[in-house]
Amino acid sequence: MMQTAVTEMFDIRYPIIQGGLQGLGTSPLVSAVSNAGGLGLITAGSFSSKEEMLEDIESARKLTSKPFGVNIALGIRKPMDEFVEGAIEARVPIVFTSGNNPEKYMESLKANGIKVVHVVPSVRFARKAESIGCDAVVVVGYECGGHPGKEDVTSLTLIQKAVQELSIPVIAAGGFSTGKSALAAFALGAQGVQMGTRFLASRETALHESIKDKLIKLQETDTLLVKKSIGKAMRVMKTERAIELLKKEEGGAALEEIFPYISGESYMELIKNGNEHSGVISLGQTIGLIDEIKKTEDIIKDIVQEYEQQLEYLYRNFNRQERSYCLVKKTR
Repeated sequence: MMQTAVTEMFDIRYPIIQGGLQGLGTSPLVSAVSNAGGLGLITAGSFSSKEEMLEDIESARKLTSKPFGVNIALGIRKPMDEFVEGAIEARVPIVFTSGNNPEKYMESLKANGIKVVHVVPSVRFARKAESIGCDAVVVVGYECGGHPGKEDVTSLTLIQKAVQELSIPVIAAGGFSTGKSALAAFALGAQGVQMGTRFLASRETALHESIKDKLIKLQETDTLLVKKSIGKAMRVMKTERAIELLKKEEGGAALEEIFPYISGESYMELIKNGNEHSGVISLGQTIGLIDEIKKTEDIIKDIVQEYEQQLEYLYRNFNRQERSYCLVKKTR
């Protein structure tokens, strides 16, 4: 019941894709997502070198025989040429890119039979991705964890608009963590959903347990946008450190003043050691719908079951209402 252009393209059971999670999108989580029928993505930004990434790709292959891909954020942290080369060298079948335009890599990726999907925060960038030969796009709305773009448009509008204007499959991201939200995405015309925050709160992520414990207590209001002052808006978990960063930005702080809050070192201190007073971590508004840390297998089972139950509920109830309406018309 969940077969779409995306499941066919990636040869997966369910059109459920793990979002790129820096430092956390590694083989234990990636293999768990793929084994459960979704698409796991090795996050290149988790590694200091191509060689480290290749080692983790091999680890993932020992843990799953199912398809998985590599997520590469271009030009965000450092030049990523070696990681693109690594994905080709490892014969990974799928590469997701984000950040800068992937056009310079398209010829070599496609020549090696790799499906390329670009993550975009606007329809304008989605059209560009299609024009350079991307096989699909991930469209992220304002609700997403990480980078929602500069236009503050929600998923409800953005996904419909992208579907109207593109001929390649659209994957919905930003606010999706449940079966009901997946059904809504498909109703909007999307062919798949990408979930970051939902898989962040899973047993297989290498996130410190104290942060996981905090996640399940948070509400949809417990995120905020930082880094707007440097043109890279980012939705993160609302912590004292994040609030402090936001106040500095609002006060006109220079990049040198805010860098300690957003550096890779401070982020790793947060996710590995649970130090909330170090850095900030991406988090979507859909965290308000997550109240338990579960095995990835169970997360995907729950999503599929809720999707099917909600679809059945709509079919039964709307059909009943339609029949009742027709009966009333006939008796008048």
